[in-house]
Amino acid sequence: MFCVSCGNELPENAAFCSKCGSKVGATGNPVISSSDASKLYILIAHLGGIFFGFIPSLIVFLLVKDEPGCLQDNAREALNWQITVILGGIVCFILAFVLIGILLWWLLYVANVILCIVAAIQSGPNTVYRYPCSIRLLKP
Repeated sequence: MFCVSCGNELPENAAFCSKCGSKVGATGNPVISSSDASKLYILIAHLGGIFFGFIPSLIVFLLVKDEPGCLQDNAREALNWQITVILGGIVCFILAFVLIGILLWWLLYVANVILCIVAAIQSGPNTVYRYPCSIRLLKP
């Protein structure tokens, strides 16, 4: 679990935070468990791609790259998907000279939004969502 005041990781039986000294579990001071933090990281990795491209999934992947598990796998899948979207955007830009790329770019954008939302809903600390048609550049 983590201290809500400073974000320091706490042992399960801690009464006070060793970093900031705030009381753990006090009224008005909720505690964030490590599974909640994992869910938050997964949501940031998947949903952040809608607004900020590959940056959120890259940050989450770099934060958890040394911790094996579903959190790392979800961050890797989100990063692979966002790289695929970037490559698709480049292809759409090239095809825009033939006028079909403009339609394909909007289709790619809608697919990105829908699949990021589906991934955020279906993934969790114990499950990994695999994006369809994603180029797997980062492998386990």
